[in-house]
Amino acid sequence: MPPLDKKIKKFLKDSVRIAPKISSKGELTELRTGLVSPYPQTRKDAIKKTIQQMTVGKDVSSLFPDVLKNIATNDVEQKKLVYLYVMNYAETHPELCILAVNTFVTDSEDPNPLIRCMAVRTMSMIRVDKILDYLETPLRRTLQDDNPYVRKTAVICVAKVFQLDKQLCLNLGVLTDLVSALEDPNPVVVANTIASLTEIYAMDSTVINLNDLIQSHVSKFLLALNECTEWARITILTVLSKYSAKDSIEAQDIIDRVTAHLQHVNPAVVLATVKVIIINLDLTKPQINDPVMKKLSSAMISIMSTPPEIQFIALKNIRIILEKYPELLTKETRIFFVKFNDPLYVKLEKIEILVRLVDASNIKQCTILLNELKEYTREFEPEFVSKAIQALSQLAIKYSKESFCNKVLDILLELLERQDTFKDDCCIAISNLLRHCPTSTQMVTQACGLLNTWVEPELILNRDEAKCNYVWLLGQYPDKFSSLEERILGFVENFRQEDPLTQTAVLATIVRLHTRLPGTILQTILELATKETIVIDIRDMAMMYWRCLSIPGGDELVQQLCNTAPPAIDNILDTFPPEILKKLIQELATISSITFRPQATNAKKYVRPETVVKGKKLDELKNIAKNEIVKNDEVLLDFGDDATEENNKNTTTLDDLDDLFNFGTVLPKESNSGTNLESDFNKLGINGGRQDTNTTSTSTTTQDLMDLF
Repeated sequence: MPPLDKKIKKFLKDSVRIAPKISSKGELTELRTGLVSPYPQTRKDAIKKTIQQMTVGKDVSSLFPDVLKNIATNDVEQKKLVYLYVMNYAETHPELCILAVNTFVTDSEDPNPLIRCMAVRTMSMIRVDKILDYLETPLRRTLQDDNPYVRKTAVICVAKVFQLDKQLCLNLGVLTDLVSALEDPNPVVVANTIASLTEIYAMDSTVINLNDLIQSHVSKFLLALNECTEWARITILTVLSKYSAKDSIEAQDIIDRVTAHLQHVNPAVVLATVKVIIINLDLTKPQINDPVMKKLSSAMISIMSTPPEIQFIALKNIRIILEKYPELLTKETRIFFVKFNDPLYVKLEKIEILVRLVDASNIKQCTILLNELKEYTREFEPEFVSKAIQALSQLAIKYSKESFCNKVLDILLELLERQDTFKDDCCIAISNLLRHCPTSTQMVTQACGLLNTWVEPELILNRDEAKCNYVWLLGQYPDKFSSLEERILGFVENFRQEDPLTQTAVLATIVRLHTRLPGTILQTILELATKETIVIDIRDMAMMYWRCLSIPGGDELVQQLCNTAPPAIDNILDTFPPEILKKLIQELATISSITFRPQATNAKKYVRPETVVKGKKLDELKNIAKNEIVKNDEVLLDFGDDATEENNKNTTTLDDLDDLFNFGTVLPKESNSGTNLESDFNKLGINGGRQDTNTTSTSTTTQDLMDLF
């Protein structure tokens, strides 16, 4: 059975692995030895090791020609590995990829759709503008390919080509083909098409009218939504969020069509769906008990069972949504209670949500949250305890009952007596409570009685805001503090080192109490505020007080200014301005929802990558390729510096490249512009170095490749 024997021998030959010999020249030499091995499996293993080294960040670009020789194979896995290597260096070393342009064009017609995809994708990633002349035909062909996977890849390649050469895309008319792809029956192709159009619109908003395309294809997007992959759904949902419904009926239809995706396992899909629903709720104006609101609530609660990093993003988005719909999650307060294993950044965001979530009219809910926050003040993380103290004062002011504020004040005073670490936060919180209940004599007596026990408060307190509040208490309730002059003198002596808030409070308090203090203190603080401070507002304020005190009857005028009762504060929660909130709602599930900073209204400036090699003819690229390959210590090829020695060699790497790519024998097909690959290579000078017309075709091609380098 001779045929069977041949098959067995071939199988054994292909299965043999020959380990590269250990070389003193280093690992690259070993990899190069494996790449040129006569055994297919050894070459494949060497390619895998090369990819492994490339993945960890090592520069293996010097192996480019050796890896490139292995691209001509029927083994799909090996071809994928080679294409992966080529695509990695297509952006950083585009001049090397020009060597394989003929192979890319050939592979774009391969029967295997995966090979066709890799070929056109790699060609679009090579940042050499001259290769675009050979990309036109493969790109147009793949845009009309029978396989949806190929079409999906081709529409993304259009955006890459547009980034490389906008004018060429316009001249070729591929943008028209791209817009036509919105009518593709495959939902994944539609999703990739709109993603590509969005990228092109970001680069140049004048070439396409994205808003009109979205308006005319909304029904197409809604139909494709249920049939595409999760990341394609995110793309379509993002586009739907930019669509403005014509009336409440259309808005309700969009909400009904996308509501099912609130139950998706991917949190990104859920957040994108929430964004579409929230934007369209303005037209439908539902009640809090409507089914869609309950589904929104359930969807956001389900995200709270995800990993901490996703919880953090969800909490940031929930914070924005609660600003617009504060009653949406009122009944789900317990879901946001802090867990013992939550990371600190999640704990801080949960406290922010809890205070905003609680119903101010529900005493039971407020009491539960009060006890929960009290437990948080006993934790060991300073940032977390500080946030809990701040939340206590926010909760008391939100509930707005004096009895409830008394409970919060007792907790704060107990905390001050128990430990000295959080005096700054407690001082700020107590001051806020007294501003909210200025007529409560009991609260004032309790708070000032404890603060009066502090010795040298200017040294005990560290934060500017805390010192400012303490000095304000001295001026507001001077009868509650003993040795008032001594306490104020401590702040006057450190006036130069204090921050602006404290300086302002000290100046206002001394002017207010100037009838109770020695005149030297008033004179000193006015001189310091007008001569020593660098803050213009404080300087102007001091000059105004000084002039008021200098005029006849100035004492009465100053007393009238300083004794005005400040209004009671009813809310200390941070809120967004209406125009900022509107923009943040439209940018949910983006980086803007995390930073709370809307994107700039002007169009994004698209910067062309610096790796693009433009205006280079192929004969100019030879020096670039040479420098790229020989920049390592090991020289891979002889570049013809010694022509005699090169001609005496029977087999060289250039001959192998010639045999592999067959530059002299393969006749490329004509492109739409009427040119072919061979004539283009002649125009670009790749065959311009021929000296002997009587040489054979193989030697001529070898000489051409030598001229290329």
